[in-house]
Amino acid sequence: MKILSLLIVSLVLMTVWGNAQAGIWKTNTTSSSNGFNDYRIYIPSDLPKGHKPSLVVMLHGCDQNAEEFAKGSHIEALAEKEKFIALFPEQNILNNAMRCWNWYVPAYNSRYGESQSIISMVDTIIEKYNIDSENVFAGGMSAGASMVSILGNCYPERFKALASNDGTQFYATSSGMDFISVVMKGASNTPASAAKTGFECSRSVENKPKQMPIIIFYGMNSPLMSPIHATQIEDEMKDFNDYLDNGKKDNSNIKSKNVYAVAATKVSYGYKLYTTTNQDNQVFIERYMIDNLGHDWSGGVSGVKYNDSKGPDATALMIKFFKRFGL
Repeated sequence: MKILSLLIVSLVLMTVWGNAQAGIWKTNTTSSSNGFNDYRIYIPSDLPKGHKPSLVVMLHGCDQNAEEFAKGSHIEALAEKEKFIALFPEQNILNNAMRCWNWYVPAYNSRYGESQSIISMVDTIIEKYNIDSENVFAGGMSAGASMVSILGNCYPERFKALASNDGTQFYATSSGMDFISVVMKGASNTPASAAKTGFECSRSVENKPKQMPIIIFYGMNSPLMSPIHATQIEDEMKDFNDYLDNGKKDNSNIKSKNVYAVAATKVSYGYKLYTTTNQDNQVFIERYMIDNLGHDWSGGVSGVKYNDSKGPDATALMIKFFKRFGL
């Protein structure tokens, strides 16, 4: 009995200690000129005193909400380990019945509308939680990834690096009327023209960075989004980075490109990794083309829709990539 009692006490203490060490999820609402948006935010435990944490903004896809994307991406454990704050904005169902971010609306491929609402939310969170405004990152799934493209092109001064999973390039359509065709067949605007439009979107910004790194994931078996989007995102971001480099499209920012084939294992699909290196010998664009993966978050939590538990683990690779740029 004495041994049993000690065991019970130990388990209780371990539970209390574990809960004390865990971070917290909070849910709230912000308002902007574009309406109201709910959000979820994860604050890790034991943030160093006086330390300003980095922020990772995560944008869900269509037919998802912030809670589902947060659960599927299992970002909580990485936020605890690396001590960053994770923000999951949620699309207002009044703006889109399927909770898609409206990336295909031409007017929203700008510093206006939903992108402006997200930036307003980020500003609120930065002030409220004493976040390092110089270390903000953005990642997204599907429509959320397409919105990430808009944020990176139109607000490059606000983000250090991006992550895109099954999204589209910036300014994928100039009319919005060809939405279905764009989803199934690829952008109707060329990556080169989109990159020029993206640079114009932020031309008035004085403190633009010299580059905008991005990591891209795409399932080769996606029934919704053509894998051609992955190469279009990469090409658009290469050209956009070329403009950021010196204001001209002169191929001055790229030093080399490589491709690596990785075989499948019991826990991971096989994939090809395409990398682009800048003049400082730093890989600033990575593109993962994942065999047999559908329209899902790679390495996500099993049982959560639009997630595939088989690797590669997109969340872990994204955070590893972000760490190279200051996370």
